[in-house]
Amino acid sequence: MRPAILRAPLLCSVFLEIAAAFDLLSSIGRFFNVASDEAVPSSESSPAPYALFTHEAGQLHCDDRTLRHPCVAELKAFLEDKNHTQKRQNALSCVHEVMETSQDYWELKNMTHLLLDLDTKDHVFDKESRDNDFISAGIGFAKKLMAHPECLNDFDTKGELECRCVPLYGKVSTLKLKNAGKLEEAQELFQQVRDMAWQGRERQYAPGEAVPWDDFHHTPQIWVRGLRSMPVWPRATWKDLPICSLLEEHFPIIQEETARALANEATSGFEDAYRFLYEKGEWNRVLLYHGRKFTEECDRVFPKTCALLRKWLPSKPGLPWTSDQNEQVMVIKMKQGTDVETHSGPANNILNIHLGISGLEGAKLFVANETYSWDQGKVIAWDGSYDHRVHCLDCKETRVIMMVRYMHPDMSPEHYKGHTRTHFEEIPIEMQ
Repeated sequence: MRPAILRAPLLCSVFLEIAAAFDLLSSIGRFFNVASDEAVPSSESSPAPYALFTHEAGQLHCDDRTLRHPCVAELKAFLEDKNHTQKRQNALSCVHEVMETSQDYWELKNMTHLLLDLDTKDHVFDKESRDNDFISAGIGFAKKLMAHPECLNDFDTKGELECRCVPLYGKVSTLKLKNAGKLEEAQELFQQVRDMAWQGRERQYAPGEAVPWDDFHHTPQIWVRGLRSMPVWPRATWKDLPICSLLEEHFPIIQEETARALANEATSGFEDAYRFLYEKGEWNRVLLYHGRKFTEECDRVFPKTCALLRKWLPSKPGLPWTSDQNEQVMVIKMKQGTDVETHSGPANNILNIHLGISGLEGAKLFVANETYSWDQGKVIAWDGSYDHRVHCLDCKETRVIMMVRYMHPDMSPEHYKGHTRTHFEEIPIEMQ
């Protein structure tokens, strides 16, 4: 059955940092922060009639949003018995009917999020394979969403430092296609999004200007113009990234406190990291700095490291952030057998600074289709807005690194002129 869609908020941290996050999807949750004025029915053991997945059941990772959609009964029957041919066909038939007939913005958006697993804590439709009919349908919904007037209107209603609908879902869809091994289709979609023009009431963009991606592997949803783009920043550029040499210089302190934290994991604050980006394995982190604040774990578990970080961050005091990820510090550990899918960060003004700590043998980092590895006490500086993935399939033990997210050194007050806000926050009047 296809019930009428109920308007409700959506969007979760997927890539976000999907993301974010995803790191893709960790940023997505803020991109369409719409408050709901509807009461949400309580959930029991079976799905609510408006959705397969609910907050009450602990299945979604955005506390203030719900995911409402049609085809609940058909999709529920399929997920309960995935080997049943008729149930699978019934679910797909309902999904395709909605895709062919719907012109409702929220319905298209919700079905995109549902089928591409953007809001659920665990993999659902891509659990066994990144390439299947449900993922293809989700990409179909995303393409239709990107052509919807409400989505396109973001080019008029949102500034360039905010997350706009077309680059967000263009990025999400190309990443899904890349992870499914459909590189030709991903390349075609990348080209379509990059070449689009816009003639609106408030803004006009020539082809290639509305979404100014500069490379197939470089598709952030927020693009700050005029910044240097390079997947990996070599040592010759580190004069602009003082954090790199400082981390290496003080590695013994960081190593000592990390070893102590790992020996007392239960009280050190480690938690799941970006669970939506991998199916098997374990990837945990402890945050030391987030949202311009040093955490309780930073002071309690890493006191000497935290004292150093307080001298180094923020790197550009007073400049607004485009994302809550603009500057962060965390210690991340990854167990053997973990394989994280290709993803990318939300904006091109965020660099990732990695310091190798322990268990590095066999661990691999892939940035823009090139392979890198970590060395103990050494830094790799790279741009997180490029496609990247990491795996520990060949690790001998748990891999441990420190990651510092760092504002792009080219960012200056000039980049905020003509804008009233970023995706993350308002811009001070004197900078506008």
